[in-house]
This record gives sequence, structure tokens and C-alpha cells, in this order.
Amino acid sequence: MPVATGSFQPGIGGVGINPLVNTQFQYLDVGVNIDITPRIHAGREVTLKVMMDISNVTGQSNIGGISQPIIGQRKIEHEIRLKEGEVNLLGGMLEDSQTKSLSGIPGLSQIPILRYLFGQTNTEHRENEIVFALIPHIIRGQELSELNQKALQVGTASAIELRRVSRPQPPAAPASSTQSAPAPQSAPDTTPQAPPPSQPQATLGGASFTFDPANISQAPGATFAVNVMLSGAQNVYSVPLQVSYDPKILQVVNISNGGLLSQDGKAVALVHRDDDSAGALQITATRPPGSNGVSGQGSVVTLTEGSARLGR
Repeated sequence: MPVATGSFQPGIGGVGINPLVNTQFQYLDVGVNIDITPRIHAGREVTLKVMMDISNVTGQSNIGGISQPIIGQRKIEHEIRLKEGEVNLLGGMLEDSQTKSLSGIPGLSQIPILRYLFGQTNTEHRENEIVFALIPHIIRGQELSELNQKALQVGTASAIELRRVSRPQPPAAPASSTQSAPAPQSAPDTTPQAPPPSQPQATLGGASFTFDPANISQAPGATFAVNVMLSGAQNVYSVPLQVSYDPKILQVVNISNGGLLSQDGKAVALVHRDDDSAGALQITATRPPGSNGVSGQGSVVTLTEGSARLGR
């Protein structure tokens, strides 16, 4: 719909010459205009900010010799949150119009008294309601899995580091289906086999880890403490540990400083992550930044554990 927005007169000099007026027009959108701004949330939900504008020409007005349209406008703003594919009906846009028409014999139908005999007046009343159905569809969204939301161990505020999770071992190859000839049976060996080591040990660069006590037996439901001992330490600043246990037998209750890294009175930062479903405990004990390493032997951390059932 063109609407006059301004006019100007060109600079023409002279006597008796009327200058021409140049009028500028601007086109306005008339009808139903909808402006929708979507915002996608987690869980495949969408928030729609809807602004609906319904306008129509209701009449004409003569301003300065130019006929200007009279535009009736109705505007509605909504903010709706929907799931993907959910239907929402947006209504309430009512339109009420009334039309009068006169028919009859020309001339006679316009006389005040005779128009009732030679003419007919019709009045038409209309009511319309506009209803919109909004159905959001996400064309492409970000897929988040449990791995994306899993927490990562990044150390402490003073010592930030990324600890990688050890990859699971590949499954063993299936045994060959070819049956070999049975080996001749020998006499049973009466020599007793050597017992397995009572405690795990890890040796790296002359240093070794042991448990103190090495063996312990507790009743179900009881709690006990086990020290992780380090021997042969030379200028040690940080100690990373990974302890494997049977979650059906043991439960990790608490982890505290053992005293080896804080033998000079400085505080030690302990960071740990316990995966009780797989029975894997990762611990990192770190001295303060700028401090020197320690040497000797002693307890690095003390593990307070609970016995779920009888075991060793």
C-alpha cells in the first residue's frame, strides 16, 4: 500500500511560474505479517517469540490534496515454548465488518420517502477469526551423549593437567576350533606351587609402592585404613596413583594425606576420582607450586575403606 511520506519543491526561479511539487511515497505491508524468532534448548525444545501484525485499509483521508489511506492495525506478541513436533494453536484475531448496499430504480431509489417503495437496502455483517497452527521442527541439532557430559579430571587450581582414561584391553582371540590330540597324562605333581604375591608392587626408577598392612581381614560393614607406602623416593613433587579393587568386596570411604609429601609442613593437594562400578581409583597428590621435591620413604596417602562382604 503506497503512503505519501513527504514532498519538496524544486528551486525554479521566475515570476508567474508555479513550481512543481515532488511527492515521495513509501510502501507499507498490509495484511497478515508474522515475525517469529526461535531459540533452541536442550531436550529438543524450542522457544518461539511470535509477533503477529494484522492490518487492513479502513478508509481514505484527503490531506493537502493527496488521498491517504487509513490503516487499522492489530498486533499480538507471544512467547511460546514447545517440544519438537508439538502443535500449538494461536487464535484470538477477530475481524468484524459490516457492509450496506442499496439497489432499486435509479433516481427514485434515492428519494427519502419513495426509496422504500422503489429501492432495497441490504446490510451484511461478517465476523472472522484467524487461527494459526505453529509446529516447530529442528532441522539439525547438536547431539549430546553421556560422554559429552562426563566430568574430566583437570587437577587443582594451581596444577592443571588432563588425565586420560586408560583404554579397555581388546578381547582375547577365540580359541581355534581344531581339536588337537590329547596329551598323555602325567603323574600329579606333589610339589606345592609358590603362593602369589600378597601385595601389588610398582617399581619406577628405583621407587616402589606397597600397602601397609599388606593383608587384612575384616567383618562385613567394618571400616579400616590402609597406607600407600612409597620407598626410594628422590626429589618427588607429585605422585599419581591408580588403584584397582573389587567393588563387590571393598568400598572407598575417604582419602587423606599420608605425610610423605608434607614432611616439611607444606600443604598437599589431593585430587581423586573413584569409579565404583569398575573398581578403579585414581589419585594425584601434589605439593604446592614453587616448592622443592621430597626424598625418602613414607606414606603418600591413607585409604579409608569399608568391607561390603568378607574378603581379603
